[in-house]
Amino acid sequence: MSSQLIPLVAAIIAIGVAAQILADRFEIPSIVFLLAAGIALGPEGIGVITDDSFAALPAIVGLSVAIIVFEGAFHLRIEKLRQATSESIRLVTIGALIALVGTAVVVRFALGAGWGVSFLIGALLIATGPTVITPILTVVPVRDRVQAALETEGIVNDVTAAILAVVVFKTLRLDEPTLSAFLGLFIERFGGGVLIGLALAGVVWLLLRYIDLSPGSAPQNARLTVLAGALVAFGAGETLASEAGVAAVATAGVVLGNLDLPYEEQISDFKGDITLIVLSFVFIALAALLELEDLLAL
Repeated sequence: MSSQLIPLVAAIIAIGVAAQILADRFEIPSIVFLLAAGIALGPEGIGVITDDSFAALPAIVGLSVAIIVFEGAFHLRIEKLRQATSESIRLVTIGALIALVGTAVVVRFALGAGWGVSFLIGALLIATGPTVITPILTVVPVRDRVQAALETEGIVNDVTAAILAVVVFKTLRLDEPTLSAFLGLFIERFGGGVLIGLALAGVVWLLLRYIDLSPGSAPQNARLTVLAGALVAFGAGETLASEAGVAAVATAGVVLGNLDLPYEEQISDFKGDITLIVLSFVFIALAALLELEDLLAL
């Protein structure tokens, strides 16, 4: 199995890098090339990637998304957010509510699903997410105010959608679904994730500011410390409750991004490279699992 998996992973990474280069060359969002590559490699194409190719795909995707969310949150500077405070707030509140209710109504009457399933789908589709926003903003020039609003919406609504979808699903499975049960599940995940993210950000900051990281390799150790902190925050959040890890890693990213960290430029460049690799893997691997028959049926 490993003899087949190693060249497959290597090929996915190579194709992902090629997609990024093509995206820069033709100024087209990289997700276009990544999705096309994934479909071509999947059962709908040459069949190199199948459902059995990655037994641990959910865990791999989870950790990859954690890195992507952390990287996006790390760049949400307070001074940048002030450029579009009102727009950002409306996008993550009124905008999210419109997306939730509007999608639920469409699913209910267009597809005939029950209200529970309709709101579950609505919750899932609230998010645009940094996995989509970041590649687009890389090649589409927008004003700083618009970029700040979109990046904020991508991070915040990604966390909200992930937690909300799980909470709606768990609430529907209760014998007696109630509003108090719904709020309790949501607060547990969101609040717990935020607290874990704050704690991990504090630990990483103390390590970088006051611990000798070996002068000869301090920048490298700083980069690895931040990456490890992001993954630990995600893992600790997921241990607390499903999808709390997304809130934890987003919180840690925002806090660390706005603190005075040593070797911040090197850390940012390193995270950017790692993010491009995992972004490529996630889109190609997940796109390979799409079934065109289901899409055509919709």
